[in-house]
Amino acid sequence: MSSSDSFNVQLELKERLNYPEYLENVIKNINTAFNNEKISITKVQVMILNFLHDIPSSWYDKEFVEDIKGVVSVKEVPNIVKFGVSTLSKEYMKKHDIPLTKKVRNVDYFRLKNAIINLLDRLNMLVRKDKIERSTGKNLKYESLDELIDELQKEDEVNG
Repeated sequence: MSSSDSFNVQLELKERLNYPEYLENVIKNINTAFNNEKISITKVQVMILNFLHDIPSSWYDKEFVEDIKGVVSVKEVPNIVKFGVSTLSKEYMKKHDIPLTKKVRNVDYFRLKNAIINLLDRLNMLVRKDKIERSTGKNLKYESLDELIDELQKEDEVNG
């Protein structure tokens, strides 16, 4: 085993995996899939669900949990039971205690993706924040920072 191999073995996962970059690639793949005419909506839905499962639960906040609750809706729809090519009648279903309605859960996958993106935004993972340094325009002719601060305070007192 070479020295680089032994070094890589010693690295922890967090030192090897650039998770923000990984999530960036997931988002790009989902967006590419939206534009692909040949991909099925089911595959896109699975990709979005996988995206949800890629987000560590330690990142969840109250707003994300509320957003997720709003993604799932439950509807009551007629329970249509078929036997061969025939549909069972309501009378037959009542007589044999077969429910006339059933609850169907529906997931709004686009709202789910949006909830994840909003969470990542709240975690400041979407926008690169560059550090901006401002200069006072003064030459640093002072021996210490304290001298510079004293000089600036004197100027502020004079300028009002």
